[in-house]
Amino acid sequence: MKQRSTIISDIGQMAKGAASLVDDMRSDVKNMMNAREERSQNNANLVTYEDFEALTTRLESLASRITFLEALIEDKKSPKSPAPAKKSAKRKTE
Repeated sequence: MKQRSTIISDIGQMAKGAASLVDDMRSDVKNMMNAREERSQNNANLVTYEDFEALTTRLESLASRITFLEALIEDKKSPKSPAPAKKSAKRKTE
C-alpha cells in the first residue's frame, strides 16, 4: 500500500510540474507575441494612443490660438469710423 501511495504522490508531483511548465511556456509565448507585435508597430511608424491624444490636444490649442490671432489681424485691418478732419485755423493777413 505504501508503494502505491508513493506512486500516486509521484504522479501528482509530475502533474504539478507539468502544469507549471505549461504555464511558463504560455507566459513565454505571450511575451514573445507582444514583443513581435510591438516591433511590427514600431516598424510601421504607428503612434500610441497616449501620444495621439497629446498631439490632438496640442493641435486644438494651436487652432484656437490661430483663430484668435486671425481675428486680431482682421480687427486691425478693418477701417474704423473715420475721425473727423481737423479744421485748420485761418490766419489773418494784414
